[in-house]
Amino acid sequence: MTARTLRFPIEVMLLPLARAAIWTVREANRWLEARQVEQVADGDVGVLPDGNVVRVLSLGFERVVADLFWIRTVYYVGDERSSAAGWPGAERLAQLVTDIDPHFDSAYVVMASALNGLRKDPDAAIRLLEKGAAVSSYWRIHFLLGFQYFMEKQDYLRGAKCLERAAALGGPTYLQFLISRLYTSAGDPTTAMQFIALRLKNEETPAVREQLQKRLADLWINRDLGLIDAAIAKYRDKKRAAPKDVQALVDAGLLPALPHDPEGGQYWIDWQTGEAVCGLEHDDLKLKMPRSAPGVKVTK
Repeated sequence: MTARTLRFPIEVMLLPLARAAIWTVREANRWLEARQVEQVADGDVGVLPDGNVVRVLSLGFERVVADLFWIRTVYYVGDERSSAAGWPGAERLAQLVTDIDPHFDSAYVVMASALNGLRKDPDAAIRLLEKGAAVSSYWRIHFLLGFQYFMEKQDYLRGAKCLERAAALGGPTYLQFLISRLYTSAGDPTTAMQFIALRLKNEETPAVREQLQKRLADLWINRDLGLIDAAIAKYRDKKRAAPKDVQALVDAGLLPALPHDPEGGQYWIDWQTGEAVCGLEHDDLKLKMPRSAPGVKVTK
């Protein structure tokens, strides 16, 4: 006798899961409708559910559930009482939405801007963007993270690396020039030159190639001027006098060889400022920041 195998329609097997997901969505909406997120004048959002638990209970409908909480989050940010209180619950709501749906790219972008732009809390914005950058390939998330690092923290190196990731993910062309400027400001013009040289090797558009070649020359000059100025400072400390020319720095063993600009010309020392000078027109690639930070020199 041949054993008969019982087969159930796929719809029958999925029905309990669908009902459970619908129940989760309904209960989440009921919870939200039963209370206003902005309950009190101080902008407190009260007790929020665990986003990770909600995601599991949503059974694949996490985007729908996240949308419900997202609507409330947007309402909270726009509420006058929340604004007057300084949006104290904004980060918790943003973390909740992105816990439920970690791939909610718009939530990272919008709420990071709100946390820093409205609440003036760059640390909260960085926490949220770091979370998004770990799972998302959306270039704007990585761009905003880099922006936070170099503008708010003056961490040029980390900012450059974030922007480099944004450029690799399809960010606009101008990012490559900002990246090279950040590497230079971080004291690493060699990495900036390597980055631009690689972009130049793969770039076919004539106009962009011309810009990249100009940037590479600027990086070359900025690197050499920085090395010469550092050698001048060491020479003064050692000799208690100013060097008469760049060759004196080579003779003193402070430079390995006499450097030349991209066109083969020589650098000289301005007797008035005591700093190295190049005869070629070039851009100073160090960022002019609006404020200083401990351990960071701001050029004026």
